[in-house]
Amino acid sequence: MITQNPKSTANLILLSFGGLCLLIALAIAWVLGVTLFFPDGAFAGQLAERDDVIRAHVDYLMMAQFLLIFFLGFSQYAINPPLWLVAACCFGAFFNPLAFLIRGLTPKAVEMVPVEPHFPLQAMLSFSLTTIGFLGAIVLIARAAWMAHLSKN
Repeated sequence: MITQNPKSTANLILLSFGGLCLLIALAIAWVLGVTLFFPDGAFAGQLAERDDVIRAHVDYLMMAQFLLIFFLGFSQYAINPPLWLVAACCFGAFFNPLAFLIRGLTPKAVEMVPVEPHFPLQAMLSFSLTTIGFLGAIVLIARAAWMAHLSKN
């Protein structure tokens, strides 16, 4: 059941996680910037795979945008989304990019292993929850927008 309260706990959780993802993306951007200008510095030595750290940065930026867009959509149409849906969105938004960050900070063995042992399970769970959460969020917003459009006509 959806209640009409735009300042619900679920919406505040979306806003908070969107802010957290943005904060992490900005922190990663600073680290990438420092390591770009000081490639022999202490920070640069911690990056095992710079490309994966860049992927994490971009992914955290995108996840922050999605969460904030969902927050705004839910607020616009006074939707109080189910907590399970918000949890799925937030879990995926945090853990999808984290997989790239872990890969980027984990030194590789001499013999290259194509995928870390934890990655397939984490990816399957995180990708599934993100898909369910994001699709559920957009369905709720689209349905509310359609109903608002119909009520104006």
